[in-house]
Amino acid sequence: MLTLLLSVSCSSLKIAESSTTQAIPLPPPPPIDPNSIFTALQPDSIPAIDEPKFDTTVNATDMEADERVIGLSINGDHRAYPINILSTHEIVNDVVGGQPVAVTWCPLCYSALVFSREVDDLVLTFGVSGKLLENTLVMFDRETNSLWSQLYGGGIKGTQTGTSLSVFPSTLTTWEAWQTQYPDSQVLSKRQTCSRFDCGTYSSNPRGSYEVDPYSSYYGSTDAGIVNRQIPREAGGAQAKKRVLGVRIAGIAQAYPFEVLADKRIVNDTVGNMDVVVWFEPSSQTGTAFQREVNGRSLTFSPDPENSAYFVDETGQRWVGLDGTAVNGNQRLTPVIYTPAFDFGWYGYFPESSTYASTP
Repeated sequence: MLTLLLSVSCSSLKIAESSTTQAIPLPPPPPIDPNSIFTALQPDSIPAIDEPKFDTTVNATDMEADERVIGLSINGDHRAYPINILSTHEIVNDVVGGQPVAVTWCPLCYSALVFSREVDDLVLTFGVSGKLLENTLVMFDRETNSLWSQLYGGGIKGTQTGTSLSVFPSTLTTWEAWQTQYPDSQVLSKRQTCSRFDCGTYSSNPRGSYEVDPYSSYYGSTDAGIVNRQIPREAGGAQAKKRVLGVRIAGIAQAYPFEVLADKRIVNDTVGNMDVVVWFEPSSQTGTAFQREVNGRSLTFSPDPENSAYFVDETGQRWVGLDGTAVNGNQRLTPVIYTPAFDFGWYGYFPESSTYASTP
């Protein structure tokens, strides 16, 4: 259950930038039994990246068009983080658009989330703890040594237990889609990162190289993580490696299976009391989710019949699937909290989640 991948093909657009990009607060995580936290490695065995180095789109000649990246745009600062690098490091501590952020990736459940590193009066620096909760990344911060769950986005052990993080909207998409939409983007440099961590080449160090994703064979297997992976997952009819787009609104969890989204391309739905739209581009397996309300009116959307990178409302206005920006005008749809993940990861965390089913 891959999270959302947004592919913007064809022509690029000039987008009106929001004056300020806002992080979305997450609800506090539930209490966690310490015995449910599994230790796989020692802290920092997987090294996070601090002070990352970037290339321009012109200089990133080692990037392939179909490579997956986590795309992030904050206050006009556009950056892409290749999954081939993140699968080896899992966390990048960065400052984007003046905002301290942690770009996080869990290859075991294919989840990508970008958090604000500001918590109360602290600016945290995150590392990979080597621990797992329901086969998903557990981070630690170097300032308080507390443990944080990626999918919950909150503290689960230590002085920050019960503290929630805020999420910046981000997109798991292809490099081609991202640079088409944001030609002035920077991309986390394979060359400079490899030099810093002495990663070598794929032939000399297959797992450490950034030429390929070292988890590629795992993605194609039937393994549901590495902890309790043979336990049947009953919730939502989940099967290993199926993908969903998980949406969380006001404590309510809703999962959108990729096979359903691929068929419909646009879903107009209501989660809790909020009207939402989910956009999906089948060829790139990319999706996003936004509020449907604009100027006090709840719009109804449909796929753009001419270009799958866009969707349209009942007035004929076209919107960019990648970021919810109106093609004509200054409007931008408000993103909701959406989480890409394999289904066993999503339902392991949110067993009460409802599952969207296509209706005739």
